[in-house]
Amino acid sequence: MVGEENEGVTLVNEMREENSTKQSTPLHRSVVGSGISSPAPADPIDDEILRSRMEGEDNVDENFGNPTRSTAYIFLLTLAIGGLQISWSTEFSNGTPFLLSLGMSKTVMSLVWIAGPLSGVLVQPVVGMLSDSCMSPFGRRRPFMVGGAAFTTLSLLMLSWSKDIVAGVLGRFTDALTGATQFLAVIMVYVLDFSVGTVQASSRAFIVDNVPIHQQQVANAWAAVLTGVGNMIGFVLGTMNLPKVFPFLGNTQFKCLAVIASLALILSIGLACKYIKEEDPRFDVYLREQRVQRRSILDFFRQTLRGISRLSPQVRLICDTEFFAWTGYFPMLFYTTTYVGEMYYQEVIHARDPSSPQLTSDEIDKLWEAATRYASWSLLFYSLTSLIANLMLPLIIAPSYANPDLAKPSRLRIKWLTLPRSWMLSHIVFALAMLSTFFINTGKQATIMIAVLGIPWAHALWAPFALIAEDIARIKENVRHPNFERFEHEAGIIMGVHNVFVSLPQVLSSLASSIIFKFLAKPRGEEDDNSIVWIFRLSGLGAIVAAYLSTKIKTPDQLTVEDMTFDGLSEEESIDYAEAGPVDGQVRMSREV
Repeated sequence: MVGEENEGVTLVNEMREENSTKQSTPLHRSVVGSGISSPAPADPIDDEILRSRMEGEDNVDENFGNPTRSTAYIFLLTLAIGGLQISWSTEFSNGTPFLLSLGMSKTVMSLVWIAGPLSGVLVQPVVGMLSDSCMSPFGRRRPFMVGGAAFTTLSLLMLSWSKDIVAGVLGRFTDALTGATQFLAVIMVYVLDFSVGTVQASSRAFIVDNVPIHQQQVANAWAAVLTGVGNMIGFVLGTMNLPKVFPFLGNTQFKCLAVIASLALILSIGLACKYIKEEDPRFDVYLREQRVQRRSILDFFRQTLRGISRLSPQVRLICDTEFFAWTGYFPMLFYTTTYVGEMYYQEVIHARDPSSPQLTSDEIDKLWEAATRYASWSLLFYSLTSLIANLMLPLIIAPSYANPDLAKPSRLRIKWLTLPRSWMLSHIVFALAMLSTFFINTGKQATIMIAVLGIPWAHALWAPFALIAEDIARIKENVRHPNFERFEHEAGIIMGVHNVFVSLPQVLSSLASSIIFKFLAKPRGEEDDNSIVWIFRLSGLGAIVAAYLSTKIKTPDQLTVEDMTFDGLSEEESIDYAEAGPVDGQVRMSREV
């Protein structure tokens, strides 16, 4: 093994000497994965940058590596995700009841919620690629975070004030008021979801860009925790009588929540962009080359398809798992309030004295308001469970990569419980919870089931992002190696592709839900409406497939053996190198450059 290491170091030194004798020769660099090479820019500074990348300095690539970050840094880095989640929780908890209050049917309402998945399919991949090649001196990700936050704030406020806006334009007593309000609300839902998708895509890539590989799990765990905190804040506010507490914010619950969510998003994005600095992309030669290659919107979608074909096996497996998992997550996010609220409504109706007079229209409206508040409590318990899980999971799950700056690991760690295994178990929990709807008959039982769903949701906010981020960092560290050139390593592109795998199943789930609503849904308030229950039950089947796929996700040791096998080593030699540690592995990879 020592001889191999010495030989590797000698070869690297020979390469450096050879490159140093070619300073008079124009450099060429290959466009990663394209199979072609292009002349380097004539600027001598650019040549020097490229030469330094090719030669390396003590096996450290400053462009692809980050120093260990402090807790305060990671908190500010991920703060935007938490602020964004308050806007999401406002839409989740109040969006469906608000649309139904406008007179929409469940079938139409389910089609409106396709806006979110379409954002993932159409908007987020484009945002990821645009931010990858962005040449703004403000950075690659921050311009999209700020722009997306501005449109999110505007659309959320217009959605909550849509009745007032239409009434101010058309007059309060026009027959077209209801239809026009529905039209404006639908437009604002699409603008809102597209804007949220912009912030989401750029913020996730922002995290990947700014932390080293051994802190990717930690950073994404912080993002998950702040997501849980955002949910908690949103749902706690949802249980309060906000127009009474903050009458100056609006005269309805939805209006008050929209104002608070907008302020929280502006504050979180502002702090993250102020204190987390990005490198000026104008001085990155590779980014300038890639920017020239992408010329039209069609090029972006071609790049997405190309990105799918260039995913590493590990990332592709994670994306496949996400595809089936999100067939279940989508109904959980959008129909939970209606499911619990309808059950509470029927309980109250059945508890009334049969000899009592029928409820008036105003009494029915008040009962539905009480049902929505009751459902908000179930969401609060769900977010509390998710937050506790997000806080505990990083302490008990064995990290994929050791942190060299961590003196003492957590004593709570369970050695066999890796992140992929924990993610697999969360899919099983989700499937069992969805299938338990066969036995749920009361609002309290439904609330307990919703609270349990906080466990798989905590994993959904952390596990796939951490695993993908780790693999991106692994590929970046070895990107000059021929075996890794065929894999995509740009965070924006990969996160955009990941969003396609997250969003497509939501589109399919939404379409399937509209069909189920068409045949099973009954008018609001009628008994035996089992449409949402059957949607939940079917979503459990996707979680079972996701659990199976997640068992195939590889550990870092398995990936190391696989990488060494790429180099032509036997399986036994590969295992020897994996056990020898990362230094020997790096030397071996350097030999093939």
